[in-house]
Amino acid sequence: MDTKIARSGMLLCVDSGEYSNYLVTGFFVVLRDFDPRAELDTYLNEHPDQCERYGFEKDQFLSKLLEKGLLLEIEYGTLYLGQSNSNEEFNFTPGQIIAPVN
Repeated sequence: MDTKIARSGMLLCVDSGEYSNYLVTGFFVVLRDFDPRAELDTYLNEHPDQCERYGFEKDQFLSKLLEKGLLLEIEYGTLYLGQSNSNEEFNFTPGQIIAPVN
C-alpha cells in the first residue's frame, strides 16, 4: 500500500506552524484518493510566486483541494477535559468552518 496517498474515507487534520504559531486549520474527510504532494506540486506550478519563502497561501491551496472535490470539511469542536485530574478547566469550544478563498 502506498502510504503517500490520502485514501478515500480518511480523516485528515490540516495543521501548520510551530510553537506559538501552531494552528489546526480544520478536519476534513478525503472523498477521493489523491497524492497530496502531487497536488501541491501542480498548485505551485500554477502559482510560482508562492514558491518563495513566506509566500505560500495555505488557505488558497486548501480551497483548491475543496474545489476539486478531494476533501470535505467537517464541523468540529474541541472538548478540553482539564488537567491533573481536575474538571475545573473543562471546556467545549466549537471549531470554525473555513470559507473558500477565490
